This record gives sequence, C-alpha cells and structure tokens, in this order.
Amino acid sequence: MSQSTPEAYRILAVDDDEVVLSLYRDILCLEMEGPRLLEALAETKGRNVTRQSGSGQGFDLTLCQTGDEAVRRAREALDEDRPYAVALIDVRLAAGTDGLDAAARIRALDASVEIVMVTGQADISLAELNRRVPPPEKLLYLQKPFKPQELRQLALSLCTKWHVERQYQEMSSILWRTVEERTADFERVKGELKQELAERTQMLARLRISEERYRQLFDEDITGNFVASPDGRILACNEAFARAFGFETPSHAIGFAISDLAFGTLGDGSVGVVLPAEGSVRNIETSYRRPDGSIVWLIGSFNGVFDEYGKLIEIRGYFYDITERRKLEERLRLAQKMEALGTLAGGIAHDFNNILGAILGYAEIVLDSAPSGTPLERRMQGIVTAGQRARDLVRQILNFSRQGGQERTPLHVIPLVKEALKLLRSSLPANIDIRLRLETSDDLVAADPTQMHQILLNLCTNAAHAMRDAGGLLEISLADEVVDEDKAQGMPSLTPGAYLRVSVRDTGHGVKQEILDRIFDPFFTTKRPGEGTGMGLSVVHGIVAAHEGAVTVQSEPGKGTVFHVLLPKTDAAAEMEPAPEIAPLAGGGRALFVDDESALVEIGLEMLKALGYEAEGFTDPEAALAHFSEYPARFDLVVLDQNMPRLTGLELAARLNAIRPGIPVLLCTGFSEAISAESLAAANVSDLLMKPLLRGRLAESLHRLGATGIPAVTS
Repeated sequence: MSQSTPEAYRILAVDDDEVVLSLYRDILCLEMEGPRLLEALAETKGRNVTRQSGSGQGFDLTLCQTGDEAVRRAREALDEDRPYAVALIDVRLAAGTDGLDAAARIRALDASVEIVMVTGQADISLAELNRRVPPPEKLLYLQKPFKPQELRQLALSLCTKWHVERQYQEMSSILWRTVEERTADFERVKGELKQELAERTQMLARLRISEERYRQLFDEDITGNFVASPDGRILACNEAFARAFGFETPSHAIGFAISDLAFGTLGDGSVGVVLPAEGSVRNIETSYRRPDGSIVWLIGSFNGVFDEYGKLIEIRGYFYDITERRKLEERLRLAQKMEALGTLAGGIAHDFNNILGAILGYAEIVLDSAPSGTPLERRMQGIVTAGQRARDLVRQILNFSRQGGQERTPLHVIPLVKEALKLLRSSLPANIDIRLRLETSDDLVAADPTQMHQILLNLCTNAAHAMRDAGGLLEISLADEVVDEDKAQGMPSLTPGAYLRVSVRDTGHGVKQEILDRIFDPFFTTKRPGEGTGMGLSVVHGIVAAHEGAVTVQSEPGKGTVFHVLLPKTDAAAEMEPAPEIAPLAGGGRALFVDDESALVEIGLEMLKALGYEAEGFTDPEAALAHFSEYPARFDLVVLDQNMPRLTGLELAARLNAIRPGIPVLLCTGFSEAISAESLAAANVSDLLMKPLLRGRLAESLHRLGATGIPAVTS
C-alpha cells in the first residue's frame, strides 16, 4: 500500500430507503443542496459517482439497500485490496440482515473500517451499539435528519483518520522490519565481541578471579561465604559467615582456621589434605559452639583454587545455617518415636487391662465375703486400691498413646485452675509461694476436665520439685493468644486461630538445653531413682496434642523454667447438666457375658449375679452366637468384650441384634480410639464400658439403661 493520499476514499452507504441513498450520493459526490439536489438526482440515479471535496479530496461512493449486499461488497473490496474507509449503515433495514448485524459482520471482515450507524430514532443506546459493533473508537452514531455540511465533514474526517491509521500501520511494519534487521546486526556484532573477549581471557584471568571472589562474598547475604589460605586460615568472609559463627564483624573471623570452626568433622589439616586430591569438599554437616554458648548446625562446601602446576593456592567455600532444619528434623524424629511408643503402649495397656480386670474382679469378690474389720478385709482393700492405681497408670499410658477415651465438653479453665491450686497448696512446702495471674476472662475451651486437671497437677508438681530445696515462686497465668499463619507454620500441631495460653512458671534451678530437647520423651527424667517415673511431661504432651494444642518449654539454668500450654478456644456455651436420678435395680433377668479371657468371664458372671441377674458365659464368640441363635428369647442383656478372635464385639453385637432387634448390649474395651459413635450406633450398642470392668461401673450402666426406658431386666 502506498503512503500517498488516494485520489478518492471509498465509502459504503447502506439504507433501505432509496431517497436516503440518493441524498448520500448528492451530498458526498455532487456538493449540492436544496432544489439542486432534486435536479441532480434524476440525472445520476443508478450510478456510483466520484466527487472532489472542497479540499480537493474525492469520495468513491457505493450504495446498497440490504445488509447482505453491503457485507458482500465489503468482502469484494477486501479481496480486490481496495477496502472501504467508511461505512454509513442505517440501523433499521427492511429485509434480511438488519443494520447492527451487517455492521458486526463487516467489522469482523475489516477491523480498520470506520463505521457510522445512522438512524432516525434514538431507541438504541450507545452502550448497546458499542457492545454489538466494537471497538467504540471506530464507531460513530449519526441522527437523522442530518445536515449536508455535517455529513461531508464527518466523511472527510473519518476518511482522513482511516488513511492516517493505514499509514501508521505501514510505517510500523517498516519500522519492525528495520528493528529485526538491526537486531540481526547486533547479534552478529555481539558474537564477534564474544569471540574477541574469549581471545583476551588469559590476559584478564587474575582480574576476573578477584572480581568473582568479592562478588560471591558480598552480593548475596544468604550463605556464609569465605576465602581461606591453603592451610585453612580465613582470609576474607562476609556478614552471613560472621553471624553464623558468632563473630561481631567479618574482621573478627580473619585468621581462624576452618578446622577450628568446624570442630569434630574436618580434623587437623584435613582440608589441605582432601582438596589437592579431590579438588572440592561437598555438603559437610558440622556443628559449632558460638562464643555465647549456643550451638549452630551448618552445612559447608569448599572448592580448591590451583595454579598451573596443580598447587593449592586458595580455598573458597560457604557455610549455610541449617539449625532450624535440624530442629524440625529432631521434632519429626520425636513425633515418630512418640507414635511408635504410643502403638506399643496401646497394646501393653490392653493386656494390662485384662490382667487388672482379673485382679480387681477377684479382689472385689473376696472383699465382699471378708468379715468387716478383719485383716483379710484390710489386705483385700489394699489389693483393690493398688489395682485402681495401676488402672490409673494404664489410663495415663492410653492418654500418652492417644487411645484413651476423651469426653470433650465446653469447659471454663479458671475454676479448674483454682480447684487444682487448692489441692496443691496443702501438699507443697511452705517455702514455695503460689501465685495465680489472670489476664483473660475468656477461658472457654473444649476439653476433658479430668485431663486438664492432670495437666495442671503434672506441671505444677514438676515445678515444685525444681524448687524443693531453696523454695521459690510457682506462678500460674492464663492469657489470650492469637496464632497467625506464620506462627502456625513453626508449630505444625496448631492451626491459625484464638487460643488460651496456660503458663506454669517456677524460679527453680532451670534446665540445660540438651535436656530440654528430650524433656517430653517418655520415661526420661532427671530425678533421682524413686522420685519420678518420667511419664508426667510425656502424658502432658500427649493430652495437649490430643486436644489440638501445643506445649512448649523455655528454661535458663539458674533462673527457672516456664511451660506454655496452648489450647484452642471454643464458642460453644458451657452447660451444667444435672446429675441423673438412678433408678433402683430389679432382679430376675438373664444375661449373656462373652469374653475370650476365661478369668474375666468368671468374674463377669459373679458381678452380674451380685446385681440380680442369672448369667451365662462364653469365651468363644462364635459359640456364644450359636447359643444365642438357638435361644434368642432367653436373654435380657448382653455384655461383650470388643477385642476377641474371629468376631469382634461390634460384629457380634450386630449379629445378635439381627437375630433379636433391640436387645440391650454393653460393649467393654480397653481403648476406644478405633470405636466411633457411628459404629456403636450401627451395631445397636447401648453403652460403652472401659476396662478394667468394675462392678460399680457395670451397675451404673445398668441403672442408665433402666432410666432411658430400656429394661435392665425382665421377668
């Protein structure tokens, strides 16, 4: 396309009114107005006319009466490379494609054409026009009737604009080709320069080495970069290196040997020995005790610089601080160890529960028959008391393994703390002062009150033990804490939200850092033999973790220790439920007792008989199922153990209910983590009892069954 102005701009006029088309022709091509237009109309009707405007510029006008014809003429103009500059299109066309559709189709064919929508009615908004015939910068709106001067000026302006844009596009294309040519020249020159630089490499080697050394040292402040002599003495280092090793400034590190800094890993002279042979040392993990006593873990890599004879002349390398990574790895190892110990503890607790069930059961039977006030009664009561303590220890183990049953309810912590402190005050020495500081009144959490009480007693007892010789201050404080996203990332057990912080602080002897890393390990203790089991803090850790919280510890030798327990708050309201009234027991019913331990079956039968039931017992769940299938109406109650071979308690309960729907079933288990409320409901279990099963607990369950409308016994 030529950049010169065309002799005549092409204009496409579309209107179903032939009079309007004639006006377009007369105004744009004949420069007539009034009566002269009518005279010229008769002379030029049916022909395309080219005119010269007052500025000397002509218009080549094409007239169409339908939208389809206009689209066809626009397509032909593009094929002939003689596109229209302007299209005057009536909005309302009588037949076929209407004006807006025709304009949209023409715009789709030719993005450059200037379109003017002409109408005698203002019933279409500009927004609608712009939406249907974009873009708005190439669309105008002309209201009928229009003046000849306005139409001529509009046509000339739009044609000139169209021509300027066409010139701009052509010039841009030429400019882009020029840029591409210049870019190719630049790439060629760049290649020549690279070749020239390569030829001068030998001459500039020393300058490049020096520049690279200092760029590596000071451009990035992430790794601790250094330069050392062949014997490993620091010649230069950056701020990150100085910070990692605890030097005030980089100059304080000058002259120190790498083997002194990375003690226990490289050894005396090892760098000078390894580098000449290997050329580099990669990813050495080492630790260093800073002057302030803190330990930093680092990973380092070194490269040797050799002269032309292969002699080591310089060592370059970096250390990267991986202390936080090591801490996270230690936490992960601890979590894995706690998980493994928890699995082991759950299995041991199950066996203990069966043994304790037999001991406590037989002891209760003998105690019932022992004469009051006799040594036999006293001794049997001692056995029962010892068994109950052992049961509590098993519960601690289950809590540690996260298999203990938890009944979380909305709980106000402040009253519980005050109650625990009353118990502590009577058992602590007079030289230990107890102080309670409340910095919040929003103390509602979802928790098991017994376990919260255990947390407080364990932490406070531990703190009191640290002050048993010299006395001191035991301070318990409650405050609000908000855990944001950043803090939650550093404590994976937490999610962002509002927490209640319970802190237990003492002014005792404090704890060393190496002990803090193991303080929550089960069976780990710093107490003398006989003073502790090493389970207290591990139980605290297990309980807090089970409540979706976290426990941390801070300590400084000689200044004391503080434990922070974070518990998520709840919006649920704490409700005090009245104690249910227990209905009296009725006798004369028949019960089925099933447990794979024969001793527990014997004890269970004795308990049921003492509570007024006739009872039958089985150690084989399949035999019990067969017997029940034969005599389903004989039994009024079923007591099942959960963990049995071939059939679990839940499976047996479901089958018994299939035979006789609605029969009350009590399920006994040593741990309830694998038993959900849904599975209990699916098997129609009436109540869940924790082992070891005691007669009093069984009696309470039977009372509840009677209170809820399920008959405990029938005649």
